[in-house]
Amino acid sequence: MALYKNRIDLHMHTKSSFDGNYPAAEMCRAAVENGLSTIAFTDHFDVDFFERHNLDTRQRTSYEDIISAREEFADKITVMRGIEMGQPTYDIALTEKSLARYEYDFVIGSIHNLREMPDFGDLDYKSMTEDEIYSLLDKYFEEELILAKWNGFDTFAHLTYPMRYIVQAGRNEIELSRYDEITDEIFRTLIANGKALEINTSGLRQPIGKTMPTENYVRRFKELGGEFLTLGSDAHFTEHVGAGIDNGYEIAENCGFEYVTYFKDRKPVQVKIEK
Repeated sequence: MALYKNRIDLHMHTKSSFDGNYPAAEMCRAAVENGLSTIAFTDHFDVDFFERHNLDTRQRTSYEDIISAREEFADKITVMRGIEMGQPTYDIALTEKSLARYEYDFVIGSIHNLREMPDFGDLDYKSMTEDEIYSLLDKYFEEELILAKWNGFDTFAHLTYPMRYIVQAGRNEIELSRYDEITDEIFRTLIANGKALEINTSGLRQPIGKTMPTENYVRRFKELGGEFLTLGSDAHFTEHVGAGIDNGYEIAENCGFEYVTYFKDRKPVQVKIEK
């Protein structure tokens, strides 16, 4: 039995993502079984890997799959048409052209890698010095601020993403407190533009064992005037649909939020947090 009512999961990937595994209908089936009320499919569109990931075709198959599942499950669950724009500021013209191809309800903005570099998950942190890791993080948070200022998304995904892999590599000495000033600037930018912050729960089932970002960041977002909060399991498998969402609701509630948000036609819809 779910702890919270009207549970929402706005971050999941179908087989149209390069790392996805199941069609939207199977993910919908899992969402219904897990008692979710609203979901969004947000397949990867990592702009800087447009040709390598054959994104022109993947975007089309993703959208068609979402529409098909949305119709099939219309009487069981609310399905939002979404997309995760990875590294959108690395090629804004391509990003905006691609977003204009289809009518989306919801756009996630995220950074998975630095310019001309592999995903943070593919770097060898064990062989790096502490200074080298901090140098990567310096550049990462600068890119995150650029992303926030671009403002072409609805929610800002997994703020502390690199830590998923840094902790996994055993580098527990790395501290993010040195970035408090720039994360405050990111939050103020999101708030000024009426954008949401995502609580990504995928870290709860990984070695990091925490949401991205952690509760202290969500609380700070609220303190600075943040209004919109989205929750996402970042599921790539049916068994992960809705995973950790109740934990995300609890964090939101602990930080003083009375509502979580989903987006319809790119506009926020507030849903009361209720047990």
